[in-house]
Amino acid sequence: GTGDTFLLPRIPQQFDSWGIRSGWNAPVLLRMAGDVELPTGKHRFLLRARAQGRLWIDGKIVARTEPVTKRPPDGEDPVTPVAEAPLDGVRVHGYHQQEVFGEATIAAGVTGKSRVVLELVVGDKGHRTETGEVCVAMLSADGTSYDLLGANSTRLPLTDAAIEPVLLSMEKSLALFDDQRRRDAASSQTDFWQKRHEMARRWTQENVSLEVRDPMHPIDAFITSKIELAVAASKEADARQAEHFHGNVLPILREQCFRCHGEKNKGGLKLDSQAAALKAGDSEIPAVVPGDLDASELITRIRSGEMPPTEEGLSKQQIELLEQWVTDGALWPAPPLTDADVAIAPVIDDASFLRRIYLDTIGIPPTEDEARAFLADESSTKRSRLIDDLLDDERFADGWMNFWLDLLAENPTLINASLNSTGPFRWFLHDSLRDNKPLDRMATELIMLRGGEAEGGSAGFGIAAENDAPFAAKGHIVASAFLGIELQCARCHDSPYHTTTQKDLYSLAAMFNREPVTVPKTSQVPAAFFESQKLRKSLIQVTLAAGEPVPPQWPFATAVSDGPEIDGLMQNPQDSRERLAALVTAPQNVRFSRVIVNRIWKRLMGAGLVEPVHDWEGGNASHPQLLDWLARELVVNDYDLRHVVRLIVSSRAYQREAVGKNLDASATMRFFNAPERRLLAAEQIVDSLHHATGRPIDVEELTFVHDGRRDLGHRQTLGKPTRAWMFGDLKNERDRPSLSLPKARAVVDVLEAFGWTGARQMPITDRETDPNVLQPGVLANGTLSVSLTRASYQSEMADLAVAATSPELLTDSLFLRCLSRQPKAEERESLTRALADGFDTRLVPADRISRVEELSRLPLVTWFNHGRAEANEIQLEIERRVLAGPPPDPRLSPEWRAVYEDALWSLINHREFVWIP
Repeated sequence: GTGDTFLLPRIPQQFDSWGIRSGWNAPVLLRMAGDVELPTGKHRFLLRARAQGRLWIDGKIVARTEPVTKRPPDGEDPVTPVAEAPLDGVRVHGYHQQEVFGEATIAAGVTGKSRVVLELVVGDKGHRTETGEVCVAMLSADGTSYDLLGANSTRLPLTDAAIEPVLLSMEKSLALFDDQRRRDAASSQTDFWQKRHEMARRWTQENVSLEVRDPMHPIDAFITSKIELAVAASKEADARQAEHFHGNVLPILREQCFRCHGEKNKGGLKLDSQAAALKAGDSEIPAVVPGDLDASELITRIRSGEMPPTEEGLSKQQIELLEQWVTDGALWPAPPLTDADVAIAPVIDDASFLRRIYLDTIGIPPTEDEARAFLADESSTKRSRLIDDLLDDERFADGWMNFWLDLLAENPTLINASLNSTGPFRWFLHDSLRDNKPLDRMATELIMLRGGEAEGGSAGFGIAAENDAPFAAKGHIVASAFLGIELQCARCHDSPYHTTTQKDLYSLAAMFNREPVTVPKTSQVPAAFFESQKLRKSLIQVTLAAGEPVPPQWPFATAVSDGPEIDGLMQNPQDSRERLAALVTAPQNVRFSRVIVNRIWKRLMGAGLVEPVHDWEGGNASHPQLLDWLARELVVNDYDLRHVVRLIVSSRAYQREAVGKNLDASATMRFFNAPERRLLAAEQIVDSLHHATGRPIDVEELTFVHDGRRDLGHRQTLGKPTRAWMFGDLKNERDRPSLSLPKARAVVDVLEAFGWTGARQMPITDRETDPNVLQPGVLANGTLSVSLTRASYQSEMADLAVAATSPELLTDSLFLRCLSRQPKAEERESLTRALADGFDTRLVPADRISRVEELSRLPLVTWFNHGRAEANEIQLEIERRVLAGPPPDPRLSPEWRAVYEDALWSLINHREFVWIP
């Protein structure tokens, strides 16, 4: 059980045999029973339940609720009036929760106890398996209130003040119960994955051998080695040749040729290094023969206008520069380096490290107490101990959710399916991260599409609504996320700048589908397009005809071959979907481990060892040995995400000042002598705002069905967010103001200003994070910021001001909360001076503190009544209340409180607040 009272907010989660969220086989019969001490005599009982239920006392039915069978209209149901309490002070029942009463006479018994039994039907066809808030209570002896029944003599007043803490405790208990059931179910696969990981370790140890310099941290050793070699090569190169090549010749190659033959591998030819340029492509003619223009295929094709495949081609001057380069021997000297290019940035101070590591792990800054404790700690091991603590923190899962949601294009919708909308497989990902599930297992279970599509299982990943080839969309995501292979163009035609084809993508789709798929007509390039390309051959080709079947077949033999050794990684070798998962995650497929660690590296360092991280064709690693070492570490440590994060964040490279210039540099010039300067992710900004001000996220439940009268597949709920990653797209309000969620909209406005989108129709590799005028505007004047910076009634910020013993210490507290550091001397002086004016008289005398009036409750707007005119009026009133913000705390004088709020506002608008130090 989860408690000792007849109170229940929900039934437990259901999981499949692998421990992945699934749906209950509704309807579910819920039974609650207990022996309760009841006084003899006649008593009045209250029962609240959503659907059909019966309350039995000593074998007799005392009260019953009715089944819910009526299907409400969409939009035109009458607005349900606000429920009234049966007695003053009694907690009001939930929306569309039935409230019935019954009487029973309790006879004197031997034990003095009565058997109380509650039976409920939960969920049914077209209904969610949600109970609402169920309770059984008895009228008090004096007739003025109701008391919740509990085991033996347990009683609890049926009031908000008494019930809400119990509900919170019960939710924690239910969550622990869900965790245990999930993990118990997941353990059914433990033996299989232990065998797989043993095989992976053995294969990797036999096939991947790397030497690491000691006693330096391996990451720092690899970085230092590259810098030393680059400096030596630069000194040996002829300065004039190097300057000419890198200033005049290489820019032509990079701008005109690398798109096909550098970043990509078009025609089997690459031109991004001297060694590659001297080789032959598919034509078997060397691209460059030093000193021989006529034998150089590159020059021949440039002169003919065939390369580059653009209308303009190269200018006469550009052609002459390339010809002279080949004539002079096609030298490719090391790039000239300045001291600044390879200067090692200094290690950041403790305060900066503290803020950086908190944000990069659990996604929120430290509390004031945590910051004080770390900054006061003089131990030489405090950074490593903090890293271990944060990696063991359950909130690590929350801190990394936005990474995976963007990567895998999670796109649930609250109302009607839209293009590429998915199920909320966010819960599968969150459960996996909380359980520290090995990444090869998480990827496998994602591809296997297990559990409930609408309940949060990985099956939700398989949905691609309003999509003519949904499994092609999933093939694109999997290839990009886990293999660094970009297949977006292959949906309709062969990729013009890649070696990938339509058949590659639809072969993956067929493996997902477990049978052949056909190319839909709607994903074909019209024939008229090719007819219009008469002057120049089209860059794109369509090699699959509409309706042509494509069998399930692994298309990437260059990454890993499909053979008998793959069978040993599977439980059902005949299942093409499981084969796809096994081929993607096989230890022999080193691309998987390399792509994963490269994505983690970019997340923490600001740029990938290979760029772009989602498209590796033609890309070179800046530090190939470092990449291989990290990939090897991932595999031999059972694909543990936290292990790789620990390796990176414990390095000096990660802990240096963020002055790097790696993202815009070529692989050759990417030294990682410093990490990139990074803007906080949108979710980190929202979570930091709430965390710093001590205000939990307080928004509506993200749904438009509050009484369970639609199944999750048709009307989704994303619950009440407690972290920013839990929000979703709110686009419905554009067409129907009554379907707005004003509280959630205030949060989403901040998220969207900083690059977040809840509608991820395709994977998001790089969010739009360039500074814009909306960002400072939404932090300075946005509804959320104005609300959170108010010293409002019963808020933590108000309590902080009331309890402060001096303006100096209050200033320190604000800085530690908002910026995770002590103020500088001039900052302390300025803020303290402002807070000192009126500090001693800031508290209103107790006899003059005004009472804060509670706002009246409003009827609920739902999917069923949103078409009514009254629904718009209700939502507009809610919006007015949100804009007005919470009432100020009456204990503080208005004049001093305004200064205090300005001080807090100035810190969340400080330039440091939105940047990772």
